[in-house]
Amino acid sequence: MTARRERARARRRRRVALIACACALAVICARAVTPRRARERRADARTPRELTLASHGAFLALDVESKAARVIHRGRGVYYGTFEDGSSSSDAVWVASRPDNAKTRTRTATRGDALLRIDAKRGEILEERAIDAAFTHDVVRRGDSVFVADTGNGRILELEYPSMRTLRAVELSVKAHVNTLAPADASEYGEHAVWAVLHNLGPSEVALIDLETGRELRPRLTRVGTKSHGLVIYEDRFIMLNSGEGQLISVDPSGVEDYEILWTDDSRTFMKGLCVIDDVAFFGVSAFGRREDRGDPNKSSDVVAFDLVRKRELWRQTVMTHGLLNVIAAPQIESSTWSHAHWNANSPSLYAEWIPLAAKQTNNCEATDRNSLLLTYDDVDVHLLRDYIQGLPRDVFKESGKNGNALLGGRDGNMQKFKPNVDGMLLFFSDRGGEHVFEFPFWKRLEPYVQPVLIDLFTDQLGVSDPLRHVIRLQLAVMNPGSEILPHVDTGDWARRHHRFHVPIIVPQNAGAVEFVMMPESGQEIAVPLIEGRPFEINNAVTHRVRNSASSWRIHLLVDFSEQPTAKRHVLKPGDVCDYAKMGSGRCVAVT
Repeated sequence: MTARRERARARRRRRVALIACACALAVICARAVTPRRARERRADARTPRELTLASHGAFLALDVESKAARVIHRGRGVYYGTFEDGSSSSDAVWVASRPDNAKTRTRTATRGDALLRIDAKRGEILEERAIDAAFTHDVVRRGDSVFVADTGNGRILELEYPSMRTLRAVELSVKAHVNTLAPADASEYGEHAVWAVLHNLGPSEVALIDLETGRELRPRLTRVGTKSHGLVIYEDRFIMLNSGEGQLISVDPSGVEDYEILWTDDSRTFMKGLCVIDDVAFFGVSAFGRREDRGDPNKSSDVVAFDLVRKRELWRQTVMTHGLLNVIAAPQIESSTWSHAHWNANSPSLYAEWIPLAAKQTNNCEATDRNSLLLTYDDVDVHLLRDYIQGLPRDVFKESGKNGNALLGGRDGNMQKFKPNVDGMLLFFSDRGGEHVFEFPFWKRLEPYVQPVLIDLFTDQLGVSDPLRHVIRLQLAVMNPGSEILPHVDTGDWARRHHRFHVPIIVPQNAGAVEFVMMPESGQEIAVPLIEGRPFEINNAVTHRVRNSASSWRIHLLVDFSEQPTAKRHVLKPGDVCDYAKMGSGRCVAVT
C-alpha cells in the first residue's frame, strides 16, 4: 500500500498544478476570440453546478448552490447508474433504466433493462440501448468501457462504449447482491479490473475483480459495514455508506484497520447514492420503508453535503425524488461516482472556508491551486445596503462629500498611481501591519446596512460569532465609469496576514463591461465572476487588475479579515485627519 499511497500523492500534486494552470488556459482561450464573443462567453461562463439524482421514480438534477431541484425524466421505471455522454453534446447523459416491478429480478420482465441517452436540459430520450442485464444496480464508465452491476443475474458486465456491446461477464452470485462498481487503478491492476461492493443482505464485502481473467485479485475486504452501498476512491481510502447503520464511513483498502465513522444519522435511516467532488461527499438519506413502497411517487429523500477535510456536515436538503434515491452523480464528470472528482477547473471551489494565508507567500501558478487564488461563497442579502447607497448624494464618495467623516492622509500617491478615478468610503482602516484598527465616523451611519451583510457571510457561513472584532479594514470601493485599477499586488503584513473579501453591491448589468482579473506570475489570467450579493475572497498577494467600462458605478464592500479578534482598536472623530504612516503607533491624528 505504501507505493500506492505515493502514486496517489503524486497524482494529487500534479493535479494541483494542472488545475491552476487549466484555470488560466481557459481564460487565455476565451481572449483569443473577438471582443464581442469574449464578452458573451464571460457572461455565460458560470453554469450551474448540478448533481443528478436517480431514484425509483425519476431522474432529477439538483443545483448544489441554490439547492433547486428539477425533474429531467420520469416514466421509465427505476433509474440507476449515470455516466457522461462523451460526445460534443454536453447536455446529453446516460442513465440506466429497469422495470419498476420490484419482484422482477430476472430477465422475465416485459421490458428489459436499458441504457437511456437523455438530453438533460430538455428531458428527451435521444437514444436507447437494451442491455443483457436484470435488476441493474450500477453503471459506470471509464474511457471506452462501461461496467454494469447485473444484480439480478449475479454478474458484472463490461460493455464496449459507445456500441454498448457486451465484451466480458464475470459470474458472482445473486445472493452477493452486487450494487456498486468502481474501476480500479489501471496502472496497478489493469484496465478491466473493478472494485465491487457486495451488499450480501447483511455484512458486506468489497471484491477486486479482473473481468478479463475472471479472477479476484486479492482477498475480499470485510470491514466495510452492513448492507453497504457506494464506493468512492478518495486519496488512499474508500468512502462508503454503511447503510445498515446509517453511517458515512472511511474504509482502509488494505483491510488491516477497522473503518472510521465520519457521519451518523441518529435515526439510522437508509443511505444510498454517493459521490465526492472537491473534498465534499454528497450522499442520499431516505426513510426506511417496505420494498414495494420504494416507487411511491410522493416519496422524498435528503441529500447531505459533508466536508471530508474538516469532517463536518455542510448542509442537508430534502428533495422530492418521487421514490427511493438510488444514485447521486455529476455525469459531466466521468468518475464522479467512483473517484474523487472536481468541478470545472475555471469555477471557484465551494465550501472551502478561506484561502490559506501560507498561499500569500507566492505568486506562482505552479505552486498555487485554485483554492489559494479565488473562493466564492453563498449569496448574501445586499438590498438594504444597495438601496441606501443609491439614495446618497452623487459626490458622497469624493473628498468634497466626506464632511462628517475622518480623512486618511499619506496614501494619495498610491491611489493616483494604481487607482486613478477610483473613490471610496472608509469605515475601518488599519496600519500597515494590521495591528491597530481605526473606526471612522461614517461607520455609525452605515452600520445598520453593513452589519447584516457581515453576519450573513462571516457568522452564517464561516461560523464567526462577532465578525466586527475580526475586521481590520472595511470600506466601500467605488469604480467610476471608465475607471481602471491597474495591475498591482497588495503588500504589507495587513495583506499577508489577513483575508481580503469582496462583496459586490452594485454591478453594472452590461455584459463584459466590468472585469476583475487575477494575474499569476505565469502571465495567464483568471476572471473573477462578479454578481451582486455573491461574496468572494481573492489572494491579493497575487497581481490583479479591474476595469469598469460601463456608464455607471461599480461598488464593492471590501473586507480585510483577521482569523483572530483584533484588540488594538481606536475611534476617530468627524474631521480628524489620520496620518497613515503614524497608525502603527496607535495615534495617527496630529495634536493641535
